[in-house]
Amino acid sequence: MEIQNHAELLALLESDFINKPLTVTYTDWEGGDLEDEQVTTFQGTIVEVSISDNEFEEKDLSLRFQTDEGEVEILMEIPAEESDLANQDEDSFRIFGTEAELILAK
Repeated sequence: MEIQNHAELLALLESDFINKPLTVTYTDWEGGDLEDEQVTTFQGTIVEVSISDNEFEEKDLSLRFQTDEGEVEILMEIPAEESDLANQDEDSFRIFGTEAELILAK
């Protein structure tokens, strides 16, 4: 299932993923260069999620996770344009940022 708008993305994260155990994989391409790819993987639960406008005329998706080691916060820029924001299948939920990708697996 493709997610095309910000309200739907936020509602789905709040209804299906908050306070549920997840494996999180966050891939960041600093400066958009694939050679500078950084991959972070951890297990935790989402405790807070929000979407807000940023100064670059895009949106910021903020997710706060609780892990065994403490809190982890991911702030990723997502397109302001409402198209191809995320994709959900049986095993995972992928969120497509402007220079990052977040995969949540139950």
